[in-house]
Amino acid sequence: MPMESCVCRKNIMTRLTPQRIKNRQCVTPPRIHAPIVRAFLVILAANVIASIAGAAPVPPGRGSKTLLRQAIAAQQSGQWLTAMADVRKAIHAGNAGKAAINLLIAAARQQHQLGAAYLLVADLAAQHRISAAQGRNIIQALIRQGPVQKLPEQLISARDNSGYGTQNQWAWRDYLLGVAAAECTQHTQAISWLNAARLAKPKFWPATELLAQESAAAYQFSAAQRILKSAIKNRWHTQQAWQDIIDIYAAQDRLRKALIVAQEAAEKYPTTPEFQVLVARISALRQQPNIQQLVLTRMAHTFPHFKPAYLDLLAVAQNTGNSALIETTSRRYIHNFPGDVFSTVLQSRLAAQQGNAVLASRILTEALKNNPASVQLWLARIELALALKQTGNACTLARHAMVLNPDSLILNQTLTELLAKQPKQAIAVAEAFAHRHVQSPTAQQAYVQTLLQYKRFAACKAFLYPLISRYPWAPWIQQSWTDYLDASGAYPAERNFLLKVTAGPVPRVSDLLQLATVDYQLHDLSGEQAAYKTVLRLEPENSMADNDLGYTLTVENRDLPYAEKLIALAVKNHPGDAASRDSLGWVLYKQGHYHPALMQLKQAVELPGGQSPEGLEHLGAVMNKLGHSGRAIGIWKLALKQYSEFPKLSPHQTKIKLHLQQEINKAKLFRAMQKAGGKMM
Repeated sequence: MPMESCVCRKNIMTRLTPQRIKNRQCVTPPRIHAPIVRAFLVILAANVIASIAGAAPVPPGRGSKTLLRQAIAAQQSGQWLTAMADVRKAIHAGNAGKAAINLLIAAARQQHQLGAAYLLVADLAAQHRISAAQGRNIIQALIRQGPVQKLPEQLISARDNSGYGTQNQWAWRDYLLGVAAAECTQHTQAISWLNAARLAKPKFWPATELLAQESAAAYQFSAAQRILKSAIKNRWHTQQAWQDIIDIYAAQDRLRKALIVAQEAAEKYPTTPEFQVLVARISALRQQPNIQQLVLTRMAHTFPHFKPAYLDLLAVAQNTGNSALIETTSRRYIHNFPGDVFSTVLQSRLAAQQGNAVLASRILTEALKNNPASVQLWLARIELALALKQTGNACTLARHAMVLNPDSLILNQTLTELLAKQPKQAIAVAEAFAHRHVQSPTAQQAYVQTLLQYKRFAACKAFLYPLISRYPWAPWIQQSWTDYLDASGAYPAERNFLLKVTAGPVPRVSDLLQLATVDYQLHDLSGEQAAYKTVLRLEPENSMADNDLGYTLTVENRDLPYAEKLIALAVKNHPGDAASRDSLGWVLYKQGHYHPALMQLKQAVELPGGQSPEGLEHLGAVMNKLGHSGRAIGIWKLALKQYSEFPKLSPHQTKIKLHLQQEINKAKLFRAMQKAGGKMM
């Protein structure tokens, strides 16, 4: 049967965490232009001469602190030009602290001197006065311009107009330009600059790592793997290179290969728990929760003070409903991390599970007195109120938590969900949060999803149409517009839009998969197959495309051996996925291999999510073909019962329901004829 959803697997370590929604806080910069002033060039030239002569940077002293104080005073009085000049002098005098950097960013935005700030950051990084991570964060903060990002021209002109510098400085400048292009999803430009950085400085690991990531984002997987394997061979940041290779295999949906590499890395670095976590999380992606639980349980014993193992194990226990494992893991976490906020949350949950709601409430109340702004504690308090069926109290708590944490996306979404029976209030909360965080794509998307949830299509269109007209390249706006067209049922318009979006040289796989789904809704099987084939060209082992294309060919009775090959590959990558295994059973049935088909379909029904009406229909068909008509009728009746519980059936489901009833009638008639024939004999 076709899969219903697709999971992006770009970064396993950051994506597959128990707390999937993260609060992203940004600052909205105004527009920034104009490169460098003459005084700044003089300062940079002096730095270059000093670096060539081997002079060490000036240590922080009273002079730099005085200059920084002067810069802050000038900023407070609105004298931004003076503030920017003073903060540059302070940084060059040795004060490259957080306060100086933040003031530099603010002054660069206010005075539209992005080029000057960029070159200063590049020189600081080249002199190792800030780290690569700090440089990346600063550049990302400089170029952010609201919810839409496009690479500013001032960065390019600042680099091209500098006209001087050592190889080390050129490498850092090209690297930071690559960071800026990557932040704006301009992958081709990022790859070009990062290659230039590596030419200037071959053993430059930050540029090497980002180049591999950008190559993978542009679907140049072979190049990305070659870069990282070369880094491992030359022993540059070997452990991180292993993790990046695993991520790249996962991005291609080559989960079996990713698992093999993760297991190899775990054996090579037995004292590094991150690789063990990767093994567990890839097993989860492959729908193998038993293996995931086994690996995490071993980790909890081997690395008793490694928090991710406990958090993942708790998530597995909750998903599988294993209350004994939840209690055991919770107590071990509390024992190993007694002062942790999450330990307090777990203590409260254990008390609630034992029926002592008063004690659970008291634990959280006392903890909130000491840590009133803790999002984790407020969420636990809301969870307890909901468990006690105190919905009104939960709403009050969520509102109070939002006052203390106005920038928390997860609290905003929690409050929106609690107001589900009050659509106007829920929309007002999401809208206020989106207006307060116009620089956050996540906040804007949350508002769009709230409007779509309550079918406010006119309001959603009014919000998105100006954005999609002005910023058609922005990924989050494209995704939101697609969601709006899909939810409103405008499938022809959605198809035309997706055809434009995927017409570029590097289309996103998620857009192609959505295009295939829309073609299926419009009964355009040729278009659906073309979209899936494009996905498989970009990601040769994408399990959703493998399964769905194979299933479509099976339904049409076309090229069944090829369809079986595709579906078998999906099962190989996702051995615990019920949909893929059901598809494999069905394609075997279509080819007349009834006993292997029965084995696959039985396994599919026993897997989580396998008891679907379509899966039961397939199992009943094979049973009936093998002469077990009585058992087939019982299975088909179970499928009909499930359909009767659906609030509304799609045309496809209605067709299957009618087919099931016809098959039941045929089977009953056949059994009656068999009985009548037996009596006559």
